[in-house]
Amino acid sequence: MASALSTFTDFVDTTGPAFLTSAEDVVNEAVKNNYLLRRFMRGKGPSETVQGGASIKDTIMFDEESTFQYYEPNQTFTWENPQVLENWEIHWRFCVDHMAYTDAEVELNVGGGLSRGARHHAYKRLKRVKEQRLWTSILNGMEDALFAIPSKSDMEDSTGTRPYSIPAFLNEEANGLYSGFTDVQGLDPTVYTKWVPQQETYNSTVVDNSGNIISKMDKLFLDVQFTPPPSHQEYFENPSLNAMFIGCSKAGLRIYQQLLRESQDTFVTASRQDPAYQSPKYAGIDLVHASKLDTYAGYPGSNTEGQATDQGPRYYFINGNYMKYVFHSTRYMYQHPSMRHPNQPFTTIIPVDSWYNFVCRSRQRHGILSPDGVRYTYTA
Repeated sequence: MASALSTFTDFVDTTGPAFLTSAEDVVNEAVKNNYLLRRFMRGKGPSETVQGGASIKDTIMFDEESTFQYYEPNQTFTWENPQVLENWEIHWRFCVDHMAYTDAEVELNVGGGLSRGARHHAYKRLKRVKEQRLWTSILNGMEDALFAIPSKSDMEDSTGTRPYSIPAFLNEEANGLYSGFTDVQGLDPTVYTKWVPQQETYNSTVVDNSGNIISKMDKLFLDVQFTPPPSHQEYFENPSLNAMFIGCSKAGLRIYQQLLRESQDTFVTASRQDPAYQSPKYAGIDLVHASKLDTYAGYPGSNTEGQATDQGPRYYFINGNYMKYVFHSTRYMYQHPSMRHPNQPFTTIIPVDSWYNFVCRSRQRHGILSPDGVRYTYTA
């Protein structure tokens, strides 16, 4: 009869991570307060998130180079053939994690004398514990990378090892160029002026002030909206497909909630007694607590939002259709066969490998609201 160890190894090798059938199921295994991962993966099919090839490529049109004109009858024309597409190309980034188990761990958990059904249940329980730790580790790593401090050498250069982060695309610096960057995905925003994120500032957290957060959200919201013309809409982006959300820190969410309370004379719940705004929105767009922003230290002054040159929360207007993950078609959460190293003969390792990058298809469809000269007691 096969040993418990060999049977468990066969069980692990032949049964993949079942909860990867749904992005939502994977997220449910994680332990952070909130995950932006789901915002970038939700509702996207394989054609949008999986790609082959040696690199990640796309095209973008910044200017139509208008050939429109009015004419007189019998006028002679000079026909043109504008070349309007610009290409960008970025490189894959590679990450790996693993789960491991020892001979003793399996033999002592399964033990002898168990019925066939009981042994199978013991295998499933042990495998689930191992997978839960593995997928929590992987997803936490990918989540943390979304708000990693931008680094040209790590993210922009071909020799880098890290995926792009949201602040590499969306920040409050001039032309959206974080310190050290001259290009973003190989495109220079000082040349291509539409390759710049929308930026707005606020200077008050007081309700009755035209420079407060809500007032400036009014302006930024208009900047990130692009409505197609009434005809030939198939050649334009459909706003109904927008996957917009507003990411902010815990302090940013609390300040916004307080502004909502102070802007009215009664609470909005059915009982009129509950002061909580559990799902605050702006223009129907969810405000989402991005827990990594609570400690993100990449603002001017190389500090957190509470100690930055201009202190105060930032609000990231993000369209999930124009920032997204792209995974390689042969290495999407790929579980390799189990293996053992000669120096650790009693330990089995199962690596999980992913090749991906985080890409931006349009920078002007995203915006950031940041403080300008705000001075108040800041509490994270």
